[in-house]
Amino acid sequence: MAKPRAYRDGMQCRRCGSNWLPKMGLSRGKQTYRCGQCGYHFVPESKKHFQPERVRKLAVGMYNEGSGAKDISRLLGVHVRTVYVWVEKSRMDPKVVMDTDQLGENTPIHL
Repeated sequence: MAKPRAYRDGMQCRRCGSNWLPKMGLSRGKQTYRCGQCGYHFVPESKKHFQPERVRKLAVGMYNEGSGAKDISRLLGVHVRTVYVWVEKSRMDPKVVMDTDQLGENTPIHL
């Protein structure tokens, strides 16, 4: 007899929204799931760090204007490696870049 599908009430896949989520073992002591629709693996309790899009664009714009990655990371409160990753991604996707002229010289930066 075939194993029934594992539908989870109150839990959905982050990628596609499906609730067909069979268990896929443990990761660091927490239950992991695999979406039955799109195959995405995840831990429901995990929280990814997230920076607003405007902070990313600001960092890339500052880098393109000549500021160093260390200075940007100190100013914006993100890791240096994060700044480099954002810059590399902006080279692949040019619409990510925000011109720092839009901010003006005396515009305060609120994070």
